Amino acid sequence: MKLSENISLAQYTTFKIGGKARFFCVVTSEDELVEAVEFAKLPKDSKTHSLPILVLGGGSNMLVSDAGFDGIVIKNEISGIKVEDKYIKDIGDDDLFVSAGAGESWDNLVEYSVRNGLYGIENLSAIPGTVGAAPVQNIGAYGAEAAQTISNVRALDTKMMKFVELSKEDCKFGYRDSIFKHERDLVTKQPRYIITVVSFKLVKNGVLKIDYKDVREYFDKKNITVPTLTDLRRSIIEIRTSKLPDWKEWGTAGSFFKNPSVTVVKFAELKDKYPDLPGFPEIGGETNSSDSSNTTGDMKVSLGWILDKVCDVRGLTVDTASGGKVGTYSSQALVIIARDGATAADVLDFSKELIRRVKDKTGIVIEAEVEWVC
Repeated sequence: MKLSENISLAQYTTFKIGGKARFFCVVTSEDELVEAVEFAKLPKDSKTHSLPILVLGGGSNMLVSDAGFDGIVIKNEISGIKVEDKYIKDIGDDDLFVSAGAGESWDNLVEYSVRNGLYGIENLSAIPGTVGAAPVQNIGAYGAEAAQTISNVRALDTKMMKFVELSKEDCKFGYRDSIFKHERDLVTKQPRYIITVVSFKLVKNGVLKIDYKDVREYFDKKNITVPTLTDLRRSIIEIRTSKLPDWKEWGTAGSFFKNPSVTVVKFAELKDKYPDLPGFPEIGGETNSSDSSNTTGDMKVSLGWILDKVCDVRGLTVDTASGGKVGTYSSQALVIIARDGATAADVLDFSKELIRRVKDKTGIVIEAEVEWVC
């Protein structure tokens, strides 16, 4: 493990802004990860506790403070994709377990599964970031969530300093949520679990999820009545490309906020005022527009629609005190973009303004999906 000091984190995040890390290292194996965590646990002097840890994957879902991170940033580059033969005896003929290193590109895994005719994660195509972020965030898009296919997660338990296998139930998945977001040391804020490998249960002969509105419209326009697995992946990529900015060119983290949940009563009130407001029953922590059974009693509403049609902020751009520019993307109001030297503080202030506008118009208090790192 090679340790560096005072490394700018802007180059490692898709927002392309943020201060320096006190310490920085890249790990490519579980042994190197243990070494990095053990370094963080060592008292740095008689007056300080051990260092806080920030685990970095693709940097696509975080906003780093301009002050940086006064701890150790561990960039996880443990990679590789393989079929897990040890699980074959426990599953049916059409099922297959595939594992991937936490530092593997998420879309590389999706492409691998589609190329090999494995169903389950194709709706999550073109999501930036790494495999390790999938269970942390319980990433989701176009009617699918990572939790639907994750079988188990291998992680370093930094409290016990041993590797553990966490089942799907152990992970406590929720809407853009999991145990990995909440299990932290109260003093150092170190994460309890650092993921190294994620295993997915995929299907050889699955059923495509094409009931999401944008996907249905795509195939109708293309006159494709019986899409293939490859067709669905291609459709997701094209839809995302048309709606979202290229993170390689823009400073962005994609969707900045979570879609909020409201009670059925609250949703009815909003529908009276805004008849076209999209909303779907929340099913066991996820949004499913095609299944109204087993509901939680809440409705998930489209924040992008509210920001666009109610708050009228799609494409809004403001000049900041720093001389930069911050705004919402012209094709999707849920996406915040930063450019021309905008700072993390500028983005944070702009996000707070959007939160205020949504609350004033609808009474809904929205939450950020992007992690604030300071």
